[in-house]
Amino acid sequence: MNFSKLRHRIIFLRPTDETENSMGETVPRYKPFKPYIPLPLQVEGGRVYLSHDEDGNAVLIDEDGQTIAHKLALKDYSVAALVSPMSGREYEESQKLRAETTYKIATRFFRGIKPEHRILYDNREFDIVSVLDLGGKHDELQIIAAEHDSKTAQTFDSGEYDG
Repeated sequence: MNFSKLRHRIIFLRPTDETENSMGETVPRYKPFKPYIPLPLQVEGGRVYLSHDEDGNAVLIDEDGQTIAHKLALKDYSVAALVSPMSGREYEESQKLRAETTYKIATRFFRGIKPEHRILYDNREFDIVSVLDLGGKHDELQIIAAEHDSKTAQTFDSGEYDG
């Protein structure tokens, strides 16, 4: 793998516990973590969770509800990656036109990255579709991801549902 091409910074998010949103649904909460190469995945000790701001951008908040600056989050949790769009499509769902873009994310190998995890990149949230260990040598991961629609029941912190 040519590591000089890894010019983007991404943050992996891991489902930790569940909470109830304003609609009474139980939804998972996602917490940032920084995977380490020789060790299994570790969730950071602080209580930092994924949320969304009023514009629908993915942001990290602490247990007091204070937004964590994106640059500080990158410093604490990010890993190098190459994020490139693969394909885009539009489809109609519930009489609404939705656009979906699929991305290919290349990064060095980290043990334990799974499709239940999510990725935060540039204040956008991505659902992991698949994780491939290219060549089986534990050098490089190729992750296929789709941009997460933030206008869903996942938005529980603001007390409102925009659906």
